[in-house]
Amino acid sequence: MSSTPPKVDTSLTTLTPVRFLDSPRPKLQNDQLLTCKTRLDTITKTLLDNFAKWQIAQKRGQSLCNSIEAIKTKCLESKSPGDSLYPEELQPFCDKLAIIFSVFEDILKNTKEALRQLNALAKLQGTSSEIFYRTWFIEDFINFAKTIVERYQAECDVKRFVTEELAHCQQRSDLIRVSSLWEYPCHVDENVKLLFLFLAEELKVK
Repeated sequence: MSSTPPKVDTSLTTLTPVRFLDSPRPKLQNDQLLTCKTRLDTITKTLLDNFAKWQIAQKRGQSLCNSIEAIKTKCLESKSPGDSLYPEELQPFCDKLAIIFSVFEDILKNTKEALRQLNALAKLQGTSSEIFYRTWFIEDFINFAKTIVERYQAECDVKRFVTEELAHCQQRSDLIRVSSLWEYPCHVDENVKLLFLFLAEELKVK
């Protein structure tokens, strides 16, 4: 009996390899991830831009509060029977402060919308386990936005109080107290600035 091994058929090696097309399902998932990343770019830029606007409004509002406080202080110190505590020069500053407050309201509204969009993105297939920038998952962006919405809402409540009450203060001590609420925010504070620094660091390209 011969021990010679059988000849190997090499004819198949000359055939052109068959290329199988990718199935539509993975492609759909990749499209969703790309859409999510694009939306994240827009949302995070909006969050950062709005915080910059918040800080500008904070400074402008403080300047207006100082002016209102100065006008009211002058009235209280020189008040005679029958004198009004609401001189004409007071109204323009109050109107401008109301406009500044509306800026805070718009920022809060926009941030709530950003949170809604983030929650919608989290429902797309494959997004929950994806890291789009450096270390954050989509849930981290949602938690960030939730915190900012809560802080903005609490600070808006304070700003509303100052806007409505500052010009009506009847005592010097009340003027100082109410104006200080604007000057030293206790909700959108240094901790919030730090959170936005974390966000900016997360968005840096690797």
